[in-house]
Amino acid sequence: MKHVMKSALALAAAGVLTLLTVGPSYAAAEPTAQPLSATSAADYYPNVDRIVCEINRAREDQKLSPLQISDKASDVARGHVRDMAAMNAVSSVGSDGRDLRARLNGAGLHSSSIYEVLYHGHTDDAAFARMATAPRPSNWFNGAFMSPDVVGLGLGYDNQFWEVALLGPHPTLLTRPAVCSGDEATGKDHS
Repeated sequence: MKHVMKSALALAAAGVLTLLTVGPSYAAAEPTAQPLSATSAADYYPNVDRIVCEINRAREDQKLSPLQISDKASDVARGHVRDMAAMNAVSSVGSDGRDLRARLNGAGLHSSSIYEVLYHGHTDDAAFARMATAPRPSNWFNGAFMSPDVVGLGLGYDNQFWEVALLGPHPTLLTRPAVCSGDEATGKDHS
């Protein structure tokens, strides 16, 4: 089991994505440190609107409705990534023992379905968006973002720890459209 956890940790440090596959015992392990670029993780925070605009361009190509942003789900995700950063581990279960569904319900958020994408690595909006939109058959990350079952997204980030909560429709789910500027809104490249 230790070998499996060390391999998973090495993959997480290398930027491998996790979709609800991390067990509770994973939280106790220490991940391998990842060298940071000149822009430290402490100086970076993702532009959620920009990322969602890029994802929505790919969703439009798939004839899917655009994802909306749930600021409340983003608050929940930010709280969890701060917790993961404090634990120094990628885990779907927080230090308080709650999983994503419990965290969302505790914030008064309900959804017909939820997907949780946990990730450690990258300090670059464009790289994250490319991973979410790369249509390779083995890219389950892309599969989650291109699911017709999701309508909302909450994103949290802290010191290279990411959590994305993808939410299905619910009558009480409050969302807003992503604010896209310039060519992001149209998906056109005029270079």
